[in-house]
Amino acid sequence: MEQCKNCEAPLNGPYCSECGQKAITERLAVRHMLNEFIQTLTNLERGFWYTMKRLMAKPGQVVREYVEGKRKRYFHPIRYLIILATLATVVTVWLGIFDLQQDEILSVQERAMGLEPSEQARLSQEKVQEQIKPYLNLITLLTLPFVSLVSLLLFRKRGYNYAEHLAINAYWTAQLSFIGLLPVFFFAFFPQMVSYLFPLSILLSVVYYTFGFRQLFGISYGQAVWKGFLTNTVGFILMFISIMIVVILGVLLYIVFSKIFLH
Repeated sequence: MEQCKNCEAPLNGPYCSECGQKAITERLAVRHMLNEFIQTLTNLERGFWYTMKRLMAKPGQVVREYVEGKRKRYFHPIRYLIILATLATVVTVWLGIFDLQQDEILSVQERAMGLEPSEQARLSQEKVQEQIKPYLNLITLLTLPFVSLVSLLLFRKRGYNYAEHLAINAYWTAQLSFIGLLPVFFFAFFPQMVSYLFPLSILLSVVYYTFGFRQLFGISYGQAVWKGFLTNTVGFILMFISIMIVVILGVLLYIVFSKIFLH
């Protein structure tokens, strides 16, 4: 009988009944090293790939099963979101798409206000961009509570609580981060078209949420499209307003305390 390489207990299955280590029956090979390296970096289990595959075809069924307690086969929704939001951020920054988007926004603002392109304004923007880049994935995470609040209100009669809506939106937002990598790579080759990325992202979100809401709640296409649009747009607006309020309060507090303690 095979013995566990770790504690030398008899092996009766794929895992040791004494110490829990996976049964090792082969010599160490390069493929084992690569597999363990990837698992160490991402801490991915088998459920990650299963979750990703299922969310592509059955987003409504995945979240229904998870909420109902069939969770062993699925990757945890928040961990899933963190991994894919971080991946999307790294790829977007690495390909230079974030910088292209910010340049496009500044150009639109200058044209709308009838201003000449300003080198000083662009230098200031570049400084802000460099400070924001490391935290881009946090924007996706910060959106989650607000999007979940909107979907809770829109489907308040369906019996799902706020925590369950957090799980629903964590899965779907994460999957959209992954799906959104396709247009990101496309616009990396066609940077002159980057202005279409944001509306395309909104469209993808509405389409995916329509698909998900239809499966989860059995509503009509019209209702699913409308509520998918509201969930994403209103949730993002609420997050933006909340951040602005926090920033304004922070500035006001800084001014007040500066006057108290520095004068």
